[in-house]
Amino acid sequence: MLNNKKKKKICFYVRTKHPEIFNLVDFYSNDIKIFQELGYDVAIANNLRSIPKECDLFFIWWWSSGIVPLIYSKFFRKPAIMIGNLHYSDPSIQGYNARPFYVKLFTRYSLKKSNVQLATSKYEYFEILNLNPRNLKMIYHAIDLRKYNFTSYKNREPFLFTITHLTKHNISRKCVKEIIEAYNQIITKYPEYKLYIAGGTNDNGYPELLEKVISLGLKDKVIFMGRISDEEKIETYQKCMMYIQPSYFEGFGLAIAEAMACGAPVITSSRGAIPEVVGNLGVFAEPDDIQGITDGINKLIEEKLFAEQLGILGRKRIEELFSFEKRKAELKLILDKLFH
Repeated sequence: MLNNKKKKKICFYVRTKHPEIFNLVDFYSNDIKIFQELGYDVAIANNLRSIPKECDLFFIWWWSSGIVPLIYSKFFRKPAIMIGNLHYSDPSIQGYNARPFYVKLFTRYSLKKSNVQLATSKYEYFEILNLNPRNLKMIYHAIDLRKYNFTSYKNREPFLFTITHLTKHNISRKCVKEIIEAYNQIITKYPEYKLYIAGGTNDNGYPELLEKVISLGLKDKVIFMGRISDEEKIETYQKCMMYIQPSYFEGFGLAIAEAMACGAPVITSSRGAIPEVVGNLGVFAEPDDIQGITDGINKLIEEKLFAEQLGILGRKRIEELFSFEKRKAELKLILDKLFH
């Protein structure tokens, strides 16, 4: 706890039209809880009007969209911590090199002018070094193990699970169509299994996913859950027989870590920062390798002891590397240095 009688105030900034994400997205809600537990007042801001008139530090998510609060911090001579993923090597439209010139300009300014820059994985740390940041540090995302409780393999139900925004870009990056194709190959052998997909049915990629499911005759087998609450998400991690996310790129892979925390064995790729999260405690397939994903599903269904061990050891890995308390201690060191 802070020794000051008057608490210092942190402006926690994420530019968004949907302020409910501060509760729904764990890497936001975790850091808000951490700052509060460390004894700080936290003023949440999602646009310029909501930035408080007085605060002692700006904690800003995303290099380009946080440019204005960073300028505020310089004007009022307050320290600023900025955090985000760069996706420097990501070849998709989300990658740094595909961004408009002004986004690159804002990103470079943020990396030079903020007091501390935070990467969320070692992979991202070395990616960001390409732009010569001022004071880069790496702290892994946290999984709040008070929320993500372990469920044993024996208590799970026969369904596969994946979660993502169902935008066209995310469907492509996280290989949702390939997951459906792989599922279609195992359904004759294992007709009791279903595939649950969580994500907004108002997103622009949903219609083509639904069309694909219907064309394969899987309408009664593939369950589109829509956007789900935090509680529903955790419950689904705890009940699914496996979690599948063979992404082309991840700057961390938070959903994968959440699933592991709940004891779900995972099928994923070895792209981006995913190996840092999973280690050797997953089944790996190339993102576009439908047969490889299919083989992984079959392996986890047929080799029950192997799947059970992946769930147990995966949980232990999350406890050791990505705990809430570990991130809290590392953030405290940075804040103490800035304030003293």
